[in-house]
Amino acid sequence: MGKQKDLFLKIWSKRERVCVLCGQHLGIEPRAHYFSHVLSKGAYPFYKLNEDNIVLKCIPCHTLWETGSTKDKEGHEELIKLKDELKTQYYKDTNKISGIKH
Repeated sequence: MGKQKDLFLKIWSKRERVCVLCGQHLGIEPRAHYFSHVLSKGAYPFYKLNEDNIVLKCIPCHTLWETGSTKDKEGHEELIKLKDELKTQYYKDTNKISGIKH
């Protein structure tokens, strides 16, 4: 987990330490649960270590987001918009890697 841990620490040092969904302060010590991939690591493996694909969330919001319980709720529009933008960019990037031209 070396590269991922290094990325998480970089993000922790640069960003405001609050949940992007509810605004809860996350404290002073980084915990792995605070780092949430907007596009899942399994479905979008090339963005696993993409800093733009990782946001900070409190544990309850992270859990609710991962289970799909909050994806359509008011206040989450910005995160949903980011997800759509990242998906578009992901497919552009992976097409470049694989040599597919449109």
